[in-house]
Amino acid sequence: MISVAVVDDQQLVREGLSLMLQAEHDVQVVLEAPNGREFLDRLDKGGPVDLVLLDLRMPVMDGIATLHELARWPRRPAVLVVTTFERDEMVLDAISAGADGYLLKRAGRQELVKAVRNVVAGRATLAPEVTKAVFSRLRKCAPVGAVDLAPMGFTPRETEILSLVGSGLNNTEIADRLILSPHTVKTHLTSILAKSGSRDRVQVALLAIRSGLADSAASS
Repeated sequence: MISVAVVDDQQLVREGLSLMLQAEHDVQVVLEAPNGREFLDRLDKGGPVDLVLLDLRMPVMDGIATLHELARWPRRPAVLVVTTFERDEMVLDAISAGADGYLLKRAGRQELVKAVRNVVAGRATLAPEVTKAVFSRLRKCAPVGAVDLAPMGFTPRETEILSLVGSGLNNTEIADRLILSPHTVKTHLTSILAKSGSRDRVQVALLAIRSGLADSAASS
């Protein structure tokens, strides 16, 4: 059972998120709070929480400050930011502060539940709308040429898809670019994950960036 806390200053949002999650057999909402301060106080006095759904803009203590406080906790829960804000600086601030995932409030129930399970399993999750901002920052910070792809045995098509993932394209965009079906792209990506030992799409993108593939894709 995944124990979840929902932290948002809007009661309707808290109730809506809780209702969507409580419909799942393996998810239980154990705590709701209107701001980070109340959440931390109640978390300190209560039982363990596996995952926090965290808004960014809240009174008393906002999401970024809450993330910084959680970083000092010995048993820190995973954090999935759920917000209306998709500006680059807000995304990057949240990721830098320790968020394990970033989802927009307009996401549907299926996307929310999938993100919850992925983050608890240790797989970074980013809304498609904010992925390019994160990958752009990675390209500026990651050392190019630090990884040799040859031992991983990628096929030419996998190498092509790897480069496009590193450029921030999602599966649908890659499928359009290469004239493939999204299912075929997903199959190739699964193979890339297995061959490289990558945990998630973000690690695949970083691999492409560090090998220099992302730069070549962006310039083509």
